[in-house]
Amino acid sequence: MNFERLGMSGTATFPVFKNFSHAVTDLLRLIHMNSDQMRALCTVRGTDNLDAALKKGRGAILFAPHLGPWEIGGAFISSLGYAMHTVALEHPSSRVTGFFSMMRKRWGFADYPLRSCAVGLMKALERGETVVLLVDRNFSHRGTRFHFLGSEVLLPDGHITLALRSGAALLPSFSYYSAEGGIQVVIGEEIPVGDRDSSNAAIGAACLARIEECVREHPDQWFAFDHLWEEARGV
Repeated sequence: MNFERLGMSGTATFPVFKNFSHAVTDLLRLIHMNSDQMRALCTVRGTDNLDAALKKGRGAILFAPHLGPWEIGGAFISSLGYAMHTVALEHPSSRVTGFFSMMRKRWGFADYPLRSCAVGLMKALERGETVVLLVDRNFSHRGTRFHFLGSEVLLPDGHITLALRSGAALLPSFSYYSAEGGIQVVIGEEIPVGDRDSSNAAIGAACLARIEECVREHPDQWFAFDHLWEEARGV
């Protein structure tokens, strides 16, 4: 399991699944939650970073890990008045896919299927809006090999490609349960991208450094259950 790289094994991983159950429960509550309940549950740091990025007029890309209640974190940012867009995997059941899409839309959060997301995301950035992408799991089996948590792994690079092509700002974002039981949403400082000739590897390394920092700080809330490194070796 990935948790061994964070010094977690055996019964030490129990909090991970406890927190995951908590996140799933909160996700299902999201369809009935109102704005007042959302604001009572969530706090945010770093909207000034997002505002500064959006003022440039080319949109912003928030990259995040599968950590904590990320769906609620995105809905909360959207509830503050930001136009949000993301990519959503299609569930084997179209009814389940539709349910989650409806839930995001209720909070003003547009989603696009993985196979046809590029045009929608680029248009959102051209309008100066915000795209959110989860970058610590690879569902397409394409991407770039990066060094992450001690070893090489194949991870998505769509956030980098979008940033280079659109000129949008690239910022880290995290959502996690605080010690007090609420949800803390954090938007970090912009990652320098450079021009279109910039290296995917260099930009990706800077992004993953921020992801790794947060994962190590909250290992019991990281919900990447894939065998990332084995897949990178083709096992």
